[in-house]
Amino acid sequence: MAPTPSTPQPEENEPNREAVATAGSGDPAAGGHVHALDGMRAVAVVLVLLFHLQVPGFTAGFLGVDIFFVLSGFLITTLILTEIDRTGRISLPNFWARRARRLLPALVILLVVVAAVTWATATFTERTSVRGDLLATAGYVANWHLITTSSYFADIGVDSPLEHTWSLAIEEQFYVLWPLVVFAVAAAAQRRRRSAVGIVAGIVAIGSATLLWILWSPESVERAYMGTDARIFEPLVGAVGAVLVATPWVRRRLDRWGALSLVLGVAALGLELAMIAVRASSYYFGGALFVSVATLLILGPLWIGRGGVFGRALAWTPIAWIGVVSYGAYLWHWPLTVWLGARQDTGGGLLVRRLGVIALTFGIAAISYHAIEHPIRRGRFGMRATTGARSRRARQRRATLIAIPVSLLTVACISVAATRVPDIPSSVPSMMLVGDSVPLQLSVAMDRALTDRGWRLASATFGACAVTGETLARPDGLPIDKVDVCTEQIVRAQDRLVREVDPDVVLWWDRWSLANFLTPGGDFIRSGTSRFWDLRRRGLRLAMDRLASRGATVVFVATEPPGQAVTGGRCTDTECPWWLRFQIDHYADITTRWNAILQHFAERHPDHSRFVSVTNVICATDVAPCDDRIDGVPARPDGTHYKRTGEDLVIETLLRGLAPVMDRFSTSSA
Repeated sequence: MAPTPSTPQPEENEPNREAVATAGSGDPAAGGHVHALDGMRAVAVVLVLLFHLQVPGFTAGFLGVDIFFVLSGFLITTLILTEIDRTGRISLPNFWARRARRLLPALVILLVVVAAVTWATATFTERTSVRGDLLATAGYVANWHLITTSSYFADIGVDSPLEHTWSLAIEEQFYVLWPLVVFAVAAAAQRRRRSAVGIVAGIVAIGSATLLWILWSPESVERAYMGTDARIFEPLVGAVGAVLVATPWVRRRLDRWGALSLVLGVAALGLELAMIAVRASSYYFGGALFVSVATLLILGPLWIGRGGVFGRALAWTPIAWIGVVSYGAYLWHWPLTVWLGARQDTGGGLLVRRLGVIALTFGIAAISYHAIEHPIRRGRFGMRATTGARSRRARQRRATLIAIPVSLLTVACISVAATRVPDIPSSVPSMMLVGDSVPLQLSVAMDRALTDRGWRLASATFGACAVTGETLARPDGLPIDKVDVCTEQIVRAQDRLVREVDPDVVLWWDRWSLANFLTPGGDFIRSGTSRFWDLRRRGLRLAMDRLASRGATVVFVATEPPGQAVTGGRCTDTECPWWLRFQIDHYADITTRWNAILQHFAERHPDHSRFVSVTNVICATDVAPCDDRIDGVPARPDGTHYKRTGEDLVIETLLRGLAPVMDRFSTSSA
């Protein structure tokens, strides 16, 4: 996808009325409210919304995330340093309690609603997936969880209603750790604490931005894009900006040259939006850092009230209002997009569904802000007006710190109950899917189709992994998976489902068995070599022993060639991921040979294996890329994953090929 995305609304730019005034009538430290920053939030959340709705022209709209991250770091660091300057200390319980009151209530409501919708409408396959998402989101570790379970930028058709919460997790992790770092640095450098904080933030930011570049892989972008270590540089750039803007000589120059700084920032953001739309990989090679600095060039003038016409436009009430409710808008826009199918034109009415998402998003966000977020943040629930201010704040803090674990534990219990998958009775036949993102994308539709036939489905599919669980490698010998998902989770998940589900049929379908891989000893095995084929045959036998250990029939699905859509989208003349290029260039010699090996194995072991192919039904030509158009529309819009009519056709073809095996088990169960 998916999918990313925005972040929660950062610390409200509310006035700190006890602080000593600095400069600029709009400066919160001077008792004002920078409405233009609300406008910045509005721009960011609208960019993300249009990106997620896949509106043409907004393929780089995910940069709204970067804007939010920088804004968060800027505001949070400003508030922390202001408190230290004023009191000589920072109350960490107060800080964390304020953050929890601001962010947790609306999130808890969202999670409860997602759990309820999942319980009422989801297939068993979806329940299993959403359970992990719910628990990870409640624990604010969704980014690390989704790195191993999602495909944010590849539209593989499996959209969790909580996929966007990866950014909430990074925000919260920053809120927990950064105040501790600032406190320690400020204590160690009493007289030059602001400079010391800025230096530390700058050094770590450079390291993090470098890590984003190092970790990026075109076949697995999630580790770089969602990893806290590779994205923390953006709020830290904001922290550096907070230190700079508080420095007198910087403020004097911003006061004089603020308009120029703002123009340069806006121009730089526009340029980067255009560049990333053309070449997405540039984001990881300095583009994200460029966006962060450009955002800072805009924030500085706005902060001191030198935004000019642009600042007044951002502060315009309708725009600023969107920013005020942007946290709720971010929380709800993605689940609504998933539930209303506003990214797919299946069934028609796509424009109506997109408009419905926009209207519902801001309607629910307004209710959330005025009925929940604002009253709780202001402490208007449960506190008598006669209570003294200091006593009231202390009670609010204690209540909040107690409510945090109670709320999260309650959400976890609700999540587990709502996503429970009933055991499969021995009288009900079952099928288990193993493979990569292609069967993963089909798993929900396959679940529904099998349920209609009296079967149950279990899925152990993982994107960009071979069924046999090797460490896959790029042509240069480097592993493509930085998290070891393929080696640590694949086999374990398969074996667990074999034990728990005892499947009658295992459907094996992947393309990554064709890729280079590394042996446990670290030897690089290049695809197509004699040793590659020897080890592939050995891995096939070992996997069969595991998957068929309880009597299941393993059905191999032939790997089909990519569709023509790859040449007009993901694989262009100027930029083509090596894996797509490999599948195109080596269909005739490597893919077809692997299919022949699978077919031969099935013929030699007819008691527990079968071989089926969908190629001649999906493809009008048996070449790579093949012509897979159905009534002029590609069966695979990205050349790999089946959508719409293509999804219906491939499932119908698979079930027809599986009919002899399924009928045998259905008859025996009856």
